[in-house]
Amino acid sequence: MKIGDIFLGKAIHWALWAVIAVVFLATGSNSQHVRDFVPFALELLLLAVFCMAVIVFTYKPGDRVTREPFEEDGE
Repeated sequence: MKIGDIFLGKAIHWALWAVIAVVFLATGSNSQHVRDFVPFALELLLLAVFCMAVIVFTYKPGDRVTREPFEEDGE
């Protein structure tokens, strides 16, 4: 079994988890979610937009996203 069979998707999509973890660690260790909530919320919004943009702009039609193909609805 290849590693590509376990972790589907591109490496950059998996690297986004590391980016998210670093941002959460940085904001959590500074207690930013308690002291400066508005900048914290803005950072989370920008992080979500960034992650979605990376996924949308790096996706190519035909990329494998699931292990099993989707079944057709009775057709």
